[in-house]
Amino acid sequence: MQARLKIFSVIVLTVFAVPSFEQAPAQQPQDKTILVFGQTIHYWEVGSGPVLVLVHGLGSSKDGDWGRVVAPLSKKYHVIAMDQIGFGRSDKPLIDYKIQTYVDFLNEFLHVLKVEKASFMGESLGGWISALYATELSGGAHLVPIEKLVLVDAAGLQQDKPIPNLNPSTLADMRRLLEAVFYDTSWVTDEILQKSFADKLAKHDGYTVHAILGNPSLAAERLDDRLAQIHVPTLVVWGKQDTLLPITSGERYAAGIAGAKLVTFDQCGHVPPVEKTAEFLPVVEAFLNGTGAMLH
Repeated sequence: MQARLKIFSVIVLTVFAVPSFEQAPAQQPQDKTILVFGQTIHYWEVGSGPVLVLVHGLGSSKDGDWGRVVAPLSKKYHVIAMDQIGFGRSDKPLIDYKIQTYVDFLNEFLHVLKVEKASFMGESLGGWISALYATELSGGAHLVPIEKLVLVDAAGLQQDKPIPNLNPSTLADMRRLLEAVFYDTSWVTDEILQKSFADKLAKHDGYTVHAILGNPSLAAERLDDRLAQIHVPTLVVWGKQDTLLPITSGERYAAGIAGAKLVTFDQCGHVPPVEKTAEFLPVVEAFLNGTGAMLH
């Protein structure tokens, strides 16, 4: 329970974002930096085995989305997770961010690290980026090949619901967003709420969030009519009670990608790696290992 109450960083909570329950610094991998297109990118690289690239969501970071799962996954995989450009500790240039911007940075990042092939796991916006990357593989682009793809409550499809407040400017805004992201919000005390709001303001990624969601090219980058272009083994995982990106989106992803499997978690909102860590890990590992024992 204490681990759940230690919220060291809460990000902008939007339809593409996930809140951050960071683990204690001693439990996190060493932070590394690398230049990508002249920009400093912070990342983790830990473990050995097949390469697994973790792609975080909008307003989040490698710590926020993957802090609970990176250590267990690194026992079997060579795990790489970066703070994407404009987020976390990485540089935040004032550019007109597109989803393609993130595909290009991800690809160049992997080339600089001399990664020859990898599996991708993307959460929310990170799922959109990973899926768009996968669609472009079939077009002959100079991209690092994807072995397997895991989409976690992924953005990227047309939504009927209006986009909620993106950058909460009051404590009440922050509370509403926390309650929208999580199924269980019993831990949202006044103290945590104040710390969350202060840490959100300290992120300095508000420009990036607005630049992405306000970019007029965003609609043209949706994947509704491109899912058949994904030709890699794909696992779609979703929280059944996700109110930001409803389970219907997960069903559409699974139906549109040939051979894709859908696994859902009950009593879970937008962030299965955080709310259902113990159930999430064996499902993902079974898929990556090719056993499929946990898939149903």
